[in-house]
Amino acid sequence: MKQEVLGPGENGEGVKLIEPEYIEQNLEAYNETGFSVLISDMISLNRTIVDFRADACKSRKYLASLPNVSVIIIFRDEVKSVLLRTVHGVINRTPSELLHEIILVNDNSTHRDLYRPLQIYVRENFPKKVKIVNLKERKGLIVTRLEGARRASGKVLVFFDSHVEVGINWLPPLLDPIARNRRLATVPVIDNFDPDFFSMSSNSLYGTRAGFDWNLIYRIFERNIPEGIDPLKPFPNPIMLGCAFAIDRIFFLDELGGYDEEFRIWNGENYELSFKLWLCADGLYEVPCSRVAHSFRRINPTRVSKEDFLNRNFKRLTEVWMDEFKNAVYSRNPEAFAKTDAGDLTKPKEIRSRLNCKPFKYFLEEIAPEITSRFPLQKDHALFASGQIKSLADENICLDTLGRAEAEPIGLYACHPLDSNQMPPQTQFFRLSFLKNLVLGYSDYCLDSWRTSVLSCSGSKGGNQYWKYNPETHMLINGYDDNNECLTAVFSNQSLTIQKCDKQNQFQKWKFSYENETALNAWNDIYGYGSIDFRDYSVISLDSICE
Repeated sequence: MKQEVLGPGENGEGVKLIEPEYIEQNLEAYNETGFSVLISDMISLNRTIVDFRADACKSRKYLASLPNVSVIIIFRDEVKSVLLRTVHGVINRTPSELLHEIILVNDNSTHRDLYRPLQIYVRENFPKKVKIVNLKERKGLIVTRLEGARRASGKVLVFFDSHVEVGINWLPPLLDPIARNRRLATVPVIDNFDPDFFSMSSNSLYGTRAGFDWNLIYRIFERNIPEGIDPLKPFPNPIMLGCAFAIDRIFFLDELGGYDEEFRIWNGENYELSFKLWLCADGLYEVPCSRVAHSFRRINPTRVSKEDFLNRNFKRLTEVWMDEFKNAVYSRNPEAFAKTDAGDLTKPKEIRSRLNCKPFKYFLEEIAPEITSRFPLQKDHALFASGQIKSLADENICLDTLGRAEAEPIGLYACHPLDSNQMPPQTQFFRLSFLKNLVLGYSDYCLDSWRTSVLSCSGSKGGNQYWKYNPETHMLINGYDDNNECLTAVFSNQSLTIQKCDKQNQFQKWKFSYENETALNAWNDIYGYGSIDFRDYSVISLDSICE
């Protein structure tokens, strides 16, 4: 029987500080780094972890001959103990014959302990396996990874963020598909470790698929596992998260051309590589028996820059890869993209041409159909209702976001006058879409019954973001058609709540500026946009005819 290891953070448990002076000291470091540094320093670099694998993974067989790997870990101003725990985890839980080297690439950190003290530690503890590369100027995640890849000599590259903890036997299942077909890449199932207390948690037993909305925000989709399919078999995933993946070194650098080196700092590179893999090679596969825990920080100093790198990266991505579908992205933020200079696109366009890649339409139709089914291309798709939502208890009062941030409760405010195009202001503009959610304006944010707040649209049927409008009772019912909970106005503090539906309660009655009577009468026959003839569902105004 395996003896349990005792100590702070062992077995993936979280740690909480009790002493006030330590709590205050930790908060100061947390606000700078996004991690509870004192807690990280308390936890062993060799801590034991939770094994989140399905039981059947523990007896699964892989090819006897697997390629060796160069693990590339890039960092900038990372907490030293977090970085070293990442390294120790890789050393401790990777078959030594498969681990060719670990390359740490320092993206011009400003913290002194990430230079000589780190070099001394590595030299004393891992003199043969770990190499450090210090960049003389800041390059950003994308170019820094390429710097590591070009120095690597292992057959397969494994890229990690500097704040991960690999699972037990994580590598063989990740390598097996690549050993069989070097023209694909693999990703592990991403679990979590909390940046506050360092507790580990699982996201999914069998993994998830992923994509994006038309703001290019990364979205997770539930995985549909058909009956008779082995749920532990590697499965196609449209988009990688990017914090952990494996790919053949020569295939990545010489054939795919690596990353677009003109991407700045961070973000978009995961989309670009995923597009290359699906449109120009043999795809991207998630491996349920390979697990890697990652920490998602709310504060991340590595993403700070005076440059608008996000829109530049996204514009390069869309211009090179997304064909006519780039307009769906641009329509969400036309002013920002119009003034964004994407730079010279000659090299990435030449790579796409050389690789004879498929059109982006193939990706949307064959690889990631969830994207267009959950996030319609046209921002003004057919609707059940739209415009201001007025309270029938006082038709001068409207639903309003009150300028609050995502996840903060929205409320009530005096109805604003319409503009010259008969449109309400963004804070009072809602659309009841054919996905039966209340979308804020032309965004990808929806009214959620949790705290009656606006959150990223989930795209799932039913649940907190599902709303049914009854044009006869004027009630907005939340959850499911047979649910009995309604959106309710609270005038005393200009707030909203969810209460049991009461047809006599005037505070539960609402009126949209525009209501599509034909669509509302066919409520039970409509869900989504796939097979609807939009000509049959033209919008009818209650106040005037909308042309």
